[in-house]
Amino acid sequence: MGIKLFRQIKTILGRGVLVIGILLPLALRTNVAAQNSGANGFRISPVRSELSVNKGAKQKLTITIENPTKIATTAHVVVNDFVASDDETGEPRLILDANVPAPKNSFKTLVSNLPDINLGPNEKKQVDITVSVPADATAGGYYGAIRFVPVVGSQQANVGLTASVGSIVLVTVPGDLKEQLKLVQLSAALPDGRTRGLITSGDVSLVTRLENTGDIHVKPFGKILIKDMFGKEVSSLEFNNSQPRANILPGSTRKFVDRLPKHSWFGRYTIEANLGYSQGSGDLIIAKANFWYLPVWSLITAGVLVVLVVILVLWLIRRRSNKRGRR
Repeated sequence: MGIKLFRQIKTILGRGVLVIGILLPLALRTNVAAQNSGANGFRISPVRSELSVNKGAKQKLTITIENPTKIATTAHVVVNDFVASDDETGEPRLILDANVPAPKNSFKTLVSNLPDINLGPNEKKQVDITVSVPADATAGGYYGAIRFVPVVGSQQANVGLTASVGSIVLVTVPGDLKEQLKLVQLSAALPDGRTRGLITSGDVSLVTRLENTGDIHVKPFGKILIKDMFGKEVSSLEFNNSQPRANILPGSTRKFVDRLPKHSWFGRYTIEANLGYSQGSGDLIIAKANFWYLPVWSLITAGVLVVLVVILVLWLIRRRSNKRGRR
């Protein structure tokens, strides 16, 4: 009986160590991502403009371009439509292929061809661009970019993104438009944006994914609260609080990753989001989600306690069996 009990205890301890061995590397696993940025030969401002132009009206947009080098150059002006990228980052995906069908509301149709711009060493110029909306235009959003491509000698440089610098333009043509956002996801995450219901180490971030089911771009805003298991507010953040606020284009989903302020996390928490997106209409998105924060040491301690409890139970069972055998 004693040998059998010893083997049972040994098996249980082995499983306990295995469980701890599995949990520990999972809890300590991290992922570090780096981003590289490049530069080109022009500087422009503004990098983003938002206009509202009525049907049959025109509006002037002024872009400043600067040649920061000591070599004279020529900038070729290219106008492109863009749509939302598929990776939910909100970055525009320019339509560079002339064979790809233009969007229903094409920004290129609102801007006429623009002449090349000659820039001397360290010279800065203002480029006036007229956005003209036809009287029979469709109401909605028109999204495009005005790019400046360097011309080398008599040859235009590669018209790809790596050789150009551009200004993003979002045009709203007023009309019977619907603003509508739908919450796709609200959850806790690691700093790199990987969502987790259980976090064991490091800082806590929030992931909010919103889908624009309307027909015009919108700028969500609002506040997100974090409350502990007793209902006490322990952290908060202003959502999409950058200047200018980020847009979500119609027919697209955008993912926001926000890192929470440092806190001594432990236990169960509730995320409460109150988000707006429509100017003046009072439309709100109200949602809640939960997550646990249990440090590695607490998981190890819990595993050891489980093993000890099992050993104690087996010992009590053996003791009781021995007492019955003596009767």
